[in-house]
Order: sequence, then structure tokens, then C-alpha cells
Amino acid sequence: MANADGKIMMRTSAAEAVTSQMRKELLNGSIPAGSRILAKDLAERFQVSIVPVREAIMRLEAEGLLVSSPQRATFAAEIGLDDIAGVYDLRRIVEVELAGRAALVADDEARKKCRAALNHLLDAETHSAVFYEAHRQFHWRLLEPAASAISKSVLERLWLNVDRYMSFAARNVSAYNSAPYRKEFAKSHRDLAAAFEAGKADHLKELLSAHLTDTETALKAAYREITQGKL
Repeated sequence: MANADGKIMMRTSAAEAVTSQMRKELLNGSIPAGSRILAKDLAERFQVSIVPVREAIMRLEAEGLLVSSPQRATFAAEIGLDDIAGVYDLRRIVEVELAGRAALVADDEARKKCRAALNHLLDAETHSAVFYEAHRQFHWRLLEPAASAISKSVLERLWLNVDRYMSFAARNVSAYNSAPYRKEFAKSHRDLAAAFEAGKADHLKELLSAHLTDTETALKAAYREITQGKL
């Protein structure tokens, strides 16, 4: 029994390690969108058996970062205007309503967590791995008092896709690394935190809806600029 338990733990650990590294590379573009994913090649690269690699692929498919074709081939998920629109449509539907509810029921501890998350986000190097993690955490703190585990699971998948879009834009469009971008980013997130902490539900909903729409518009513009430049 002890040996069997040990094998299970090792397999789980290997799958988690492969998942974590692949997720990082999918988000930062080291594995480009549309790339073919071969389990055998990954097993050789990570020096593990095929089993944890397949588990990692299944997890990343569930997160929407990998997709499988009817021919059972696996690819890094593409980035496109329809994908961006779909993600932001869902975010406006889910996040705006939850944020309004959360602002009304948030206690001092929730407000403290929101402020800490904001500070962590603004201290992070823009478009670094820490930045994207902090960004997801901040948006979760705006919703947490009124959200469920199911809500978080759905939103985390959406947010991971947003990370891909933002990273894609940051790698290819200089404006995403400029001082004006960082200044506007900081202001919009400070405003969201202030409305949440003040319990101004309607104001927070308006700000968050506008923030999401503005971000969607900017990412679509970046995508068009990048793809047109490659034609």
C-alpha cells in the first residue's frame, strides 16, 4: 500500500509540474497559439512518462488553453476576435452582477483583502507572471464575498484566456508597455477598489462594465494591428 501511495503521489506531482510549466509557456507565448502539441515530445522534454503528460494535457484542455481536433490532434488554443468577444461577453454577464452583490455584503476583512490585492498588483512588474497572477487575484477579491466555488472555476478559465490575450498584445504592441498604459491601468483598478471598499454597488458595476468593455476594445485593436502587420 505504501508503495502504491508513493507512485500515486509521484504521478500527481509530475502531472502538476508539467501542467504548471506548460500553462506558463502557453500564457507567455513560448508555446505559440495554434502550435501542435505532441505528448511524446513533451514526455521526452520533461523526462517523465507519457501518463503525467496526458493528465497535464487534459487539465489544460479543461482550462481552454489547449484544444483537440476530431482527429485527436492537440493544439494550443488560437487567439481571435470571436474568442475575445466571447470571453468578455461572459465576463460582463457574470462579473458585473457578482461585483455589485459583493460590494453590498463585503466586510472589513474582504475590503482589506481587496486593498492588499490591489497593492500587490500595482507593485508587480507589468506583464510578468506575477503580474498576471496578481491581476486574477484582484478581480477575484472584487467578487469573492458574493461568489461560489463554481463561479470561481468558470471565471478562472476566462481569466486565463485573458492573460493569453494581454500577453499576446504586450509582446507585439509597444503601447502595452508604455508609461501611459501603466498609468491608466493603475487608475482604473484603483477606482474599482475604491468603489468596492465604499460599498457603492451600482457605481462599481458601472466602472467594471466600462473597464471590461474598454479592455476588450483595446485587445481587439491590438489583435487587428498585429495580424494586419503580418499579412
